[in-house]
Amino acid sequence: MAVKATIIASLIALFLAFVKFIVGLLSGSVALLSLAIDSLLDSFVSILNTLALKKAEQNSNEKYNFGYEKLEGLVSLIEAFIISGVGLFILFQSLKKLFTKEEISFVIPALLTILFCIFVSLLLVFYLNKILKKENSLILKADILHYKVDLLTNSATFLALLLIYFSEFYIIDAIFGILISLYTIFGAYKIAKDGFEMLLDKALDKEIVDEIKNLILANDEVKTLHLLKSRSTAKTNYLSVHLVFSPTISLLKAHDISHQLEEQIRTKFSDKKWEIIIHLDPYDDFKKDLNENSTHSA
Repeated sequence: MAVKATIIASLIALFLAFVKFIVGLLSGSVALLSLAIDSLLDSFVSILNTLALKKAEQNSNEKYNFGYEKLEGLVSLIEAFIISGVGLFILFQSLKKLFTKEEISFVIPALLTILFCIFVSLLLVFYLNKILKKENSLILKADILHYKVDLLTNSATFLALLLIYFSEFYIIDAIFGILISLYTIFGAYKIAKDGFEMLLDKALDKEIVDEIKNLILANDEVKTLHLLKSRSTAKTNYLSVHLVFSPTISLLKAHDISHQLEEQIRTKFSDKKWEIIIHLDPYDDFKKDLNENSTHSA
């Protein structure tokens, strides 16, 4: 469904870009032309998202044992650079108009066009959020951010043109363009941050890790744990940990306990899939390794 959603989003963005571009040329509004370019790039990004989602959903294989889910992080970084470029272009055009003080014509057609675009963008954001609730995807989140920015910038431009219509204070167009550009760049930073963290295998939130530790140590048979490592993609959490049992416990019993703990973790944090690897230790070899290393260094 996420792939279908990105295809629909790309077609709508392409249509809105065409409408905004024509009216923007006729009116001379830099804010409206900037919105047209933004919608055109939104369409390109949504197409890129469609291809990335199709690839990311493919199963793991002998060459890529963990699948292609990290592709979402890479695409998010690419999107962030594209969105930043849009923001900088809007900023440049707005600053330019701030000094040239060009007037705007055909304000009424421009207002009606933006009002139509606001309505369509609102429906699109609602639709994408509905899909996101069913399928957690970083790419889809980035797509939604695009269209939320689009919705906000459309609304801001509508307000700017409305003020211009009644006041003929044309500098408002440039001021709103600057505000839009800054918001766009900030949104791009947030997308880049999420994508970067995924590519660098950022650990799960400390609160989740602490809850997992408490859940594991609540079992009386588990003496302690060490080397807990975690990472996350848009749809899957990965966890590996060493559990220390009594040396006299049977392998079968230790295995059964580990299996029970895995199921408890999956049940408690069921918003994502889990890939869990548990190593069984008859003693705390982590402390043993630390002692040996300190002895060698001394």
